[in-house]
Amino acid sequence: MMEIVAAAVSLGWLQWLAVLFNVLYVIFAAREQIICWVFGLVGVTLLFFIYLEARLYSDTVLQVFYMVMSVYGWISWSKSKNDPVKIHVLRLKSHLGLIVLGIAGTLVLGFVFGAMGAVVPYIDAFTSSFAVVATYLVAKKVLENWIYWIVIDSVCVVVYYTRDLPLISLLFALYTILAVFGLRSWQIRYKLQTTAK
Repeated sequence: MMEIVAAAVSLGWLQWLAVLFNVLYVIFAAREQIICWVFGLVGVTLLFFIYLEARLYSDTVLQVFYMVMSVYGWISWSKSKNDPVKIHVLRLKSHLGLIVLGIAGTLVLGFVFGAMGAVVPYIDAFTSSFAVVATYLVAKKVLENWIYWIVIDSVCVVVYYTRDLPLISLLFALYTILAVFGLRSWQIRYKLQTTAK
C-alpha cells in the first residue's frame, strides 16, 4: 500500500491538477454546463507543460489547439441566453466525411511524426487527428462526439501507459468511462429536446 502511495506522490502535483481539471471538464460537458470550458482550458494548459517536459511534441501542439477550442466552445455555447445551442445529430454522410478527414489527417501527421522520430507515429497521428474532429463536435454540441471520444480515449490509455505516464493513462481510462456517461446523458437530453418541440 505504501508503495502505491509513494508512486502516486512521485507523479507530482502538476499531473494531479491536470487530472482534476480535465475530469471536471468532462463531467460539466456531459451536463451541458458552460463552465466546462474554463476547466478544460486550465486542464489542457497543465497538460501542455506536462507533455512539453516529456518531449511529447505532437501532444503538446494538440493542447494549443484545445486551448483555442476552449475559447471557441465557450463562445459557441454562450451565443445567446434566449436561444442556446442545442444538442443535435449529424447525418451518416457528414460522419463519413469527418472520418475521411480524420484518416487523411492521420496519414499526413503519421508521416510527419515518423520523420521526426516518434515512437508510434501513426497511433499518435490517429489520436491527434480525430481529437481535433471530436473537439469541434463538442463545441457544436453534436451528440455523436462522445462515440469519437470513447474510441480515442481507449487508444490513449494504452499509449500513455507505454510512455511511462501512468496517471495520464489513468486519466484517459476515466475519460473513457465519462464519455460513456456523457453519451448517455446527451442522448437523454436530446430526446427531451425533440419531444418538447
